[in-house]
This record gives sequence, C-alpha cells and structure tokens, in this order.
Amino acid sequence: MHKSFFFAVAASVLFVGAATADLNGRSIQLTTGDQAGVHVPVEVAVDSNDTPAMISVACAETGARHAATLRTGTLTFLVETLPANADRDLTIMTSERPDNVPPRVIITKKPGDDVLDVHIDGVHFTSYHFGGQWRKPFLWPVNSEGGVGITRDYPMDDSSTPRLSRDHVHHKSFYTAYGDLNGHDLWAEGPNAGTQRSGEVTFGSGDAYGWIRAANVWEDRDGNPVVNETREYRFYATPEEARFFDVRVVFAADFGEVLFGDTKEGGIVSARMRPDISHARAVITNAHGDQGEQETWGKPSAWCDFSGDVPDVGWRGLAIFDHPDNLRHPTSWHVRNYGLMGANPFGYSYFVEREHNQGLIPDNGDYTLAGDDTLLFNYRIYVHSGNVEEAAVAERYADYAAPPEATLID
Repeated sequence: MHKSFFFAVAASVLFVGAATADLNGRSIQLTTGDQAGVHVPVEVAVDSNDTPAMISVACAETGARHAATLRTGTLTFLVETLPANADRDLTIMTSERPDNVPPRVIITKKPGDDVLDVHIDGVHFTSYHFGGQWRKPFLWPVNSEGGVGITRDYPMDDSSTPRLSRDHVHHKSFYTAYGDLNGHDLWAEGPNAGTQRSGEVTFGSGDAYGWIRAANVWEDRDGNPVVNETREYRFYATPEEARFFDVRVVFAADFGEVLFGDTKEGGIVSARMRPDISHARAVITNAHGDQGEQETWGKPSAWCDFSGDVPDVGWRGLAIFDHPDNLRHPTSWHVRNYGLMGANPFGYSYFVEREHNQGLIPDNGDYTLAGDDTLLFNYRIYVHSGNVEEAAVAERYADYAAPPEATLID
C-alpha cells in the first residue's frame, strides 16, 4: 500500500545572528602536504557555540582573507592558493554582516514549488528538485562557466535535447540511485521500479559554502520502505570555471537488512552529460590516464572525468572524485560514451573481465547492510572549463584526498 510522506522544508540561515567574541581573534595552525593546492576547502573543529553573522579566516603573512562557514561544530574556510610543505598561522575574524554584503553562496526555495535554487556569487549554479511529481530527487541544471549546462536537460526540458538523446528517462541530470536493493529496482522508473520519497529537507547559506540536507525513504513498487537515505550537498564559493560541490550519502537499514545486489545499473552518484559532448565527442578519462568507454567502464579508479568541446562555447567537463574512505575505494565506474557516468562499488560481476583476471576486483559485489547499521559515501564533484589536463583534475583530486591539517589553537 502506498504511503504518503510529509514534505518539510526548513531554511537554516547561517548568516543571521549577532556576532560574539567567542571565536573572534582565535588562531588556527595550518599545515600543508607535499602538493600545492587551489581553491581548497579546509575544515577545523571548533569548541564554540558562537553563531557569528559573518566569519572569515585571515592570514597575516599573505594578507588574504578566506571566506568561511561555521556549522555543526566545524569551521570550513576556502583557501584560494596553498603552497606545498608550509605552515601558516591564521586568525578567525567575526563581525556583523553589512546590509549590502550577501553571503557568497545563497540557497533559496522557489515559491510554491519543491525546488531549491543555488546561487554562487550571484550566478545560478544548480537547483535541487524534490517534488512528488518526480520518482527521485535530482540536481538540474548543473551549470558550468557562462551558464552552460553540463548535464542533459531531458526529461525536464525536451526542447534542448535532440530526439536521439531522449533515452533512459531515469537519467535525470545529477542523481543518486541503485538498481538492486533486496531485489527491488530503485534505478529505473518503469512500472516495476520503486520510488525515492522526500521527507524533511533543510538548507542554509554561507560564505565558504551553502548546503542542502534531505532525508529520503526508498520504497519498493508497492510503497513499502526498503532503506532510509540521507543526502547532503555542499556547494562551495569557487570560481565559475572551477565549481566544486561535495555529496554525502548515508544509507540506514532502519527497516531491516538491506542487500545491495551486484548489478551495473546504479551509481551512488551519477551524472547524465549534455548530448553534444557525448557519443563521438565524449572524452572519458580516469585516474590511470585511460581514455574512452572501453578502457574506463567497470575499471576501479579514484576519479573519472567526462568532458568535451561544446560547440561555439569551448571545453567543459565534470569529474567525480571517490573519497579514499569510501567502501571499496577506488570505486568502479558505470560510464558510457552516450553520456552516463556513475560511481558503482557493487556491480563487480558485470564489469570488465580482465579486471577479474588481474585481481583488481572480485567476482561478485554483493554487500549486506545489517539492520540498524549505516553505510556512508563521500564524493566531490568538479565542474570545470578546459580539458582534463587544463583543469588539473588529478591535482584537484589530490587536494580532496589529502587536505591540509588545521588545528584551533587555545
């Protein structure tokens, strides 16, 4: 029997509130690794209940002032350039927010619709769609530099998608889905497939990042709950030519044991790319330097990039970074020339036979999530201008995999 779920949306507005002296003037010790970094989000735990109206982190040595967001006991600040093997002394600065200085990342709910719009430095980057008319929530559009959408518009907007590219209606721009949970299909959207139902959705704005957090229930085709999933997006205030956002997906076996069955049909994060950089124009690259569907499909890799030369625009791409702590890192990739790219750590029996023969992946990818347990995945998404070398995708993955260490000084 189908169950109805209450759609709750709440804004946690990080930039509202009076500044206090709790954090103002305190020091952070920052230590970098062996590689220089660019646009690096740095996190430091803070022992403070301060809720400043505006917060940043200043470096006396360079004169830079880094945008910051404080949330749930963690201060996150963005460093535009980081040298290798360096120690930096930083200072936290809090203040009232001037009326004419909005947060760099603003997330707002569209009036009368279950859509959250994400603007970075006044430019629309993406929107989160979670209304009941959809079988699963998703991000669309996902805009690259100049407002050029990097993902496919179909089926949300047929007008911009050539008829030959109107396939796989369940490939909705950027999404999370899987095709075999206790034998139930939560990937496709046919009559035998299940549905992801949105529960509470919260969101907030900030200077280093804005965020969306959604509680979803994955149901079978009869409306019975299979697994709870909590999804969080963090959208960082990086330049248009180098947008980053992080995705955290947590599965909770609140309804009993969950078997993630071995299937290629799934991606804990998945993108369907725009048609004019797909098929013959697709350039798929992984962390090993392999290129093309034949060399990348099913192969374990720390990251995968899908890019191409957009006619009359220039080169645009999207890379997915697999966090080193994720299950079965480096993940395998369900990536196709026609535009699909998904991180799939479960579909081993379907993936390239030579990987089995070389011992890189096992013969079967079944994974059982025991009752009351959780399974956590983290990814970073890099929407870039330029090809994989020009966008320094490998270097940006290194920033993600081994971030600098930061410590709050008493």
